[in-house]
Amino acid sequence: MKSKIKYMYKILYSLPKSILRTYAALRNFPMSPIEKHVFLAGIYNESGLFDYTYEEWRINRINKILEVYGIDYFINKKVLELGSGHGDIGAFFADLGADVLCLDGRKQNVNLANLKHRKINNFRCLQFNLEDDFTEFGRFDFIINFGLIYHLKNLDDHLKCCFKMSDEIFLETVVCDSSDPYKVFYVKENENKDEEALEGDGCRPSPFYIERIANENDFEAERHFTPDLNVNNIFGNNLFFYDWVHKNDESLGGWGQRRCWRLKKIKK
Repeated sequence: MKSKIKYMYKILYSLPKSILRTYAALRNFPMSPIEKHVFLAGIYNESGLFDYTYEEWRINRINKILEVYGIDYFINKKVLELGSGHGDIGAFFADLGADVLCLDGRKQNVNLANLKHRKINNFRCLQFNLEDDFTEFGRFDFIINFGLIYHLKNLDDHLKCCFKMSDEIFLETVVCDSSDPYKVFYVKENENKDEEALEGDGCRPSPFYIERIANENDFEAERHFTPDLNVNNIFGNNLFFYDWVHKNDESLGGWGQRRCWRLKKIKK
């Protein structure tokens, strides 16, 4: 038993040194100045869009889109990603062969996205306040709207822009726990954070609110309230979850209480 404790102590003692050596090696790895800048931005930032939880979550959401549409669907498609942050999801579909435009409200996010994915010719990211009418960007084959609408105040107008611009929309968002199709709560957020409401005002609609707006605009709301989208933290607790059961207690659910849909134009 004593030898086991001694062995564990040696491992724990050497761990910080190993981490420092690994960091030093990576820091001195041959990179272009831009590659080094992007790399160090991820090292020195750990909050907001740099948080580690985005990695698994991004994989799950991309996998869900590929499950529904397949890989070949995106070749030569025009794709719009809204509230794109660092553009990683949009860049993935550009790498599949889509022509991708990303829009984000913050210049620092746009700059990092364009630096990070500068070698993908069919990818571009522009700064735009998505509280405003964005139909000037034209029509698209597919819209990705992930983690955005609960950071907006003008929810209805934003969704109507989406419905005018594409017949295929994949949307996920935080929602309140209510089955009322007219229930939406308005909340204050921190506009100084790179992932929260640009103007400080957000909303928490009910899932049925989203479905009502979709139906009123001749869109079918196909639910993907499935556990394969869930993400747990390092302790195994739900961080982002989609397959929860309604209690109708009107709770806002923090950042984790989410729903996901494919919104498809109804052909008449």
